[in-house]
Amino acid sequence: YIMRRGSSGVYLYAILERLEGWPDMDMDQIRIVFKLQNDKFHFMAISDDRQRIMPMPRDRINGQPLAYPEAVLLTNPTNPQLGGDVDDKYQYSCENKDNRVHGWISENPPVGFWIITPSDEFRAGGPLKQDLTSHVGPTVLSMFTSTHYSGKDLNTKYRNGKPWKKVLGPVFVYLNSISSLEDPTTLWEDAKDQMSIEVNSWPYNFPQSEDFPNSDRRGTVSGQLLVGDKYISDKPMWASYAYVGLAAPGGVGSWERDAMGYQFWVQANEEGHFLIENIRAGHYNLYAWVPGIVGDCRYNVIIHIQPGCDVKLGVLVYEPPRNGPTLWEIGIPDRTAAEFFVPDTYPTLVNKLFINQSTHKFRQYGLWERYSDLYPKHDLIYTIGISNYHQDWFFAQVPRNMGNHTYQATTWQIKFEIENATPRTGDYTLQVALASASASELQVRFNDRRAKRPHFRTRLIGRDNAIARHGIHGLYWFYSINVPSRLLRQGNNTVYLTQSRSKSPVGGIMYDYIRLEGPPETGPSIE
Repeated sequence: YIMRRGSSGVYLYAILERLEGWPDMDMDQIRIVFKLQNDKFHFMAISDDRQRIMPMPRDRINGQPLAYPEAVLLTNPTNPQLGGDVDDKYQYSCENKDNRVHGWISENPPVGFWIITPSDEFRAGGPLKQDLTSHVGPTVLSMFTSTHYSGKDLNTKYRNGKPWKKVLGPVFVYLNSISSLEDPTTLWEDAKDQMSIEVNSWPYNFPQSEDFPNSDRRGTVSGQLLVGDKYISDKPMWASYAYVGLAAPGGVGSWERDAMGYQFWVQANEEGHFLIENIRAGHYNLYAWVPGIVGDCRYNVIIHIQPGCDVKLGVLVYEPPRNGPTLWEIGIPDRTAAEFFVPDTYPTLVNKLFINQSTHKFRQYGLWERYSDLYPKHDLIYTIGISNYHQDWFFAQVPRNMGNHTYQATTWQIKFEIENATPRTGDYTLQVALASASASELQVRFNDRRAKRPHFRTRLIGRDNAIARHGIHGLYWFYSINVPSRLLRQGNNTVYLTQSRSKSPVGGIMYDYIRLEGPPETGPSIE
């Protein structure tokens, strides 16, 4: 704990260390938690568009439990205006990259209590990792690692007696106050101003621990990232607004499942230029992903960061997965299912905060149940050239509710035509990117729904539970599926996508992007 003269708050950090030879162990969550006085703090703020008066703890106890313990329907709350609302702490989750300040406001006296996180370098899972923020209690969290929205794929695992040490934080607990004549919501604006001050002061120069290096003992990496895809452009394109980061050496995309090391991420500019500053000494791979481009990028050379170094990588070209020209595509490759159809929830199960908020519509409770309402007997059919994925592609492929706590696997169809000639000799490719998977198995068949053996299957994948926890994505999964031309035919074709596991109503997958590619050097694409 660090208290500084003239500073309205306290800095907190932890140094976790395991010595060589210690036994194996898993640590699901590492976090700082504050419980505030529930007779004082009633107003919670997560962002400019997510802030509200919250229920009292006893309102949850007296409410109606829903499908899982975290979700409760408020039936007789202390504040009558909250009656009929659903309360669920996961509705207030946030991605690491956006989680800089959150907390609570007391009206009497008018005081704010805030958690400010000036850097993500010590958080697990990279910039898109979602985690809890504040919720009923009043509870305020600073999450360092967890299995939320990832499952055990992003667990902190200590194995084989390997020594390990990591500094978590510092984070800043900030308190502010105003006179009783002022608007209490100005405390939120002040907290945001303080957040900017803390971010611009990182890395702090006042921690005395040798394990926390100041800026003089850190390094810098810069470069430009381009995208090379000859089926889009003859010349490499700018990797506009790519997310570029350094994380522990590993396989392609391994950063998203890493909880042990430090990570350093920035967003490139329009031309793909990036500058990563204040990197701790160590050995890293450079990773990236580009909005609008499928797949994960990894620079294969290990980057060695030494104190004071300035590594200039020059121009790097990412060649995304591609085997042939695009025949058709569904969705936007952005690692989420946000562009697909998200239904209205049931009128009796709303959180009023998210009414008329299209960007947060997916946070409403019970949306998975709406699939069975919209498709009570027959599953989704999507026709290339006719259907619109904003309206006709449900955001999650979940089992159908058959009643009596039984569920049925679902099979979606993509119908398309190959015109003018028989399919050419050579292999086609179906590129499939998943934004989430939870206790699911994707099976893919071409033109034969009843084929005993699918042409492709993932087997059991995913434990991120993002569907139940109101996340529009969890962990990213990518599959490049070879499609021999003998499986296709002139005229009408159908791809069958089966999610074969049906034990849970919230088990399923969310798609990010699907693309069918023809053999190399085929003719024009089919829209």
